Amino acid sequence: MKKIVLLFFAVLSIQMIYAQKGYSSMTYSMGLPTGDFGDYISDPSFRGVNLDFYWHVKPNLDAGFEIGWNVFYQKEEQKTYTQETQSITGVQFRYTNAVPMIAGVRWRKTGGNLAPYLGAGIGTTSVNRSTDFGLYRIYNNTWQFCVRPEAGLMYNMGHGAAATAGVKYYANFKNDDLAAQTYLALNVGFVFAFGGY
Repeated sequence: MKKIVLLFFAVLSIQMIYAQKGYSSMTYSMGLPTGDFGDYISDPSFRGVNLDFYWHVKPNLDAGFEIGWNVFYQKEEQKTYTQETQSITGVQFRYTNAVPMIAGVRWRKTGGNLAPYLGAGIGTTSVNRSTDFGLYRIYNNTWQFCVRPEAGLMYNMGHGAAATAGVKYYANFKNDDLAAQTYLALNVGFVFAFGGY
């Protein structure tokens, strides 16, 4: 499924590259769980990547989409895990894979080498959560509605390339399968222009 989604976005972005000016970015993403998600896994995620594709709608307004992937992990010693009416106690290995797919807009300051931006997005996050107890695994795979504000900076290095750093908050909403899996992502990487900034 993930390969199909990635292929779809790759083909869509290639077609749109030739349609108008914009930029894409690839960033390393560090995730920090919050809320109910932070109660399940409190350790930060150092395994993450984020891809953004934006097109210029107006001189300082961009529209586009993103897809990301953060892997969260934590080992718990002698914890009790409760699901509905069942409880299991033991050493736990907790994993969560979060894959957000977001459509968004950004307001970006133009002029000069430093371009701060603010953005907002809406979409969905695929949440794959598993808790391992030796030979046993409790697994939950669901999609949650997501609202995502963001803020960051881009520094133009010339020749259609820029460095970027930003923060995004993924407010994933609770559904019938799982509590809200919210997290903060700190992103650092590079931006590449197509058709000019």
